Amino acid sequence: MYQVYIDKPSFYDPEMIGEFKDFDDAVKLAEKTKAEDDEVSYTIEETNGCVNSYGEQITTVVKRG
Repeated sequence: MYQVYIDKPSFYDPEMIGEFKDFDDAVKLAEKTKAEDDEVSYTIEETNGCVNSYGEQITTVVKRG
């Protein structure tokens, strides 16, 4: 599962804008969002559903832009 987060200088925390099974779909949404607004940066994280001892989902960053 891939999660797409966007961040702007005015945001307090990055905002998740989508969750996809296919990496290419996640990249398309992230790049489309960045093309629409130059201030936006994005992060795509991969998760396999595992959680740590605090109950937080374990993720790995696979792409930033």
